[in-house]
Amino acid sequence: MAKGDDSVQRKKNKLARKKMSRKNDTATVSTRIAAIIAAKKRRKSGKRSMCQGMCFSLPTLEDPFNEKQGKGDITKKKKRKKKLKSRDKEDNEKMNGLPKFLMLNLNEIETLFRKDSTYSDQHDKSLFTSTWGMEFWKCFLSGKDILETSGASSTVEQIAWIVSTAADTIAKREKNDDDESFGNSPFLLYLVPSQTKAAQVRSICKALKGNGIHTVSIHQGASLDHQISGLKSIEPEFIVATPERLLEIVNLKGIDISGVSLLVIDELGSLCTGGYLDAVKSIKQAISSKHQSIVFNDCFSASCIPAIQSLLGRSIYRVTVSDAVASQASCIIQNVNVCASEEKKLQKFAEILDSSSSKRIYIVTKEKSFRKIKAILKLKGLSVSTNSDSKTLEVKKSWKPLARLIDIEQLDNTEMKDFETVLLPDFVASTETYVQILRSMARYSVRGVLQSFITEKEAEAYRAESLVNVLEDCGQNVPDPWRNMYVAMSD
Repeated sequence: MAKGDDSVQRKKNKLARKKMSRKNDTATVSTRIAAIIAAKKRRKSGKRSMCQGMCFSLPTLEDPFNEKQGKGDITKKKKRKKKLKSRDKEDNEKMNGLPKFLMLNLNEIETLFRKDSTYSDQHDKSLFTSTWGMEFWKCFLSGKDILETSGASSTVEQIAWIVSTAADTIAKREKNDDDESFGNSPFLLYLVPSQTKAAQVRSICKALKGNGIHTVSIHQGASLDHQISGLKSIEPEFIVATPERLLEIVNLKGIDISGVSLLVIDELGSLCTGGYLDAVKSIKQAISSKHQSIVFNDCFSASCIPAIQSLLGRSIYRVTVSDAVASQASCIIQNVNVCASEEKKLQKFAEILDSSSSKRIYIVTKEKSFRKIKAILKLKGLSVSTNSDSKTLEVKKSWKPLARLIDIEQLDNTEMKDFETVLLPDFVASTETYVQILRSMARYSVRGVLQSFITEKEAEAYRAESLVNVLEDCGQNVPDPWRNMYVAMSD
């Protein structure tokens, strides 16, 4: 097959990255970083401070025979050296295990944006010390889909880590001559809701052009023919696009996205409210290759949960910089069932067991209720476990859905992370315990369900205000009896 301009350009990009990778493997990342590393080595060995203490030590009135040899100054320098060592140790811990090419990409982005005074004033922390970035990188290596639950659009820091990690992955694959996974498709597809956001993402990716990574932005406001011809002349590694324009170009055969390896969906809530969810789903379906998805969920409403579930796999990782309850409880449906009597409550509990598709159910209740709850569970054909050591063994032996029955006084938060469904037959006594459960359950899923049960008589004695606030903050439905009580208390 004759080599076209696009094929030649792709080959040049690959050779540039390989050259850069070889340079990183055998030498240092850059002259600047080499200087930093050398300075750190001097500080750690103490040579620098000792030289400053020994050289140019002239006699003084206090030391006319120069017997101290400047040792008084050396003591001061040692204190300074100790501080520098602790800071170096912290930096090394942050960057421990990071690939050199990833660090190079981050450095290129940081260098580019430090020239911008606006950026410098707002972002005084280095990308290398990003807690979010390190957590994201570890989750990315797992190969699982990732959900960002901070409730906002992606930041410069987050975009930088995502595109730098993607560029490093490309370099690794090309180093191993793994060309089959690329085809003619871009490696990274970054979906955004607006032209403004597309411009921000592309401006960050532009810093990687010198490392052989080319980025093209596709959005409304530019000629369709111009964008298609641009895609044909430059086969980019990264595509930043609004869903409707990208889908239009895909339908016109202007670009092949079937081999995309990493799909990022930014501001999903905004995409949903803008009416672009169907376009996003169509784009994801057009990607036939095995790929990772990253979703930035900027909406805590329960109405967005089905959209997230349709875009992410069954097992995911959560990444967030927020400790807010709404962030920690993202994609967990909370239902508070207010029942007329104790009998109606048990009946509703049995109905939810019948409708649940979960194979592992975590039930938190009072120990005095164990007997009647066990009877219902066994009647429904569930395997009941009250011993954490035997729960996995029982599932393998019986192949029945497992109900893990726990006394509320012995609640183990670490054990709940693997359970998607949690039931509270006896409503928890405090909102703090309720929130604790929310923060602990379904840590690797977007299909979490928390079902609570309470009688009308119990609800009257319960302080509804704090729980109503939790439900509203998480975008969940508030039961009418409690909403009415909350309004009455407010009046």
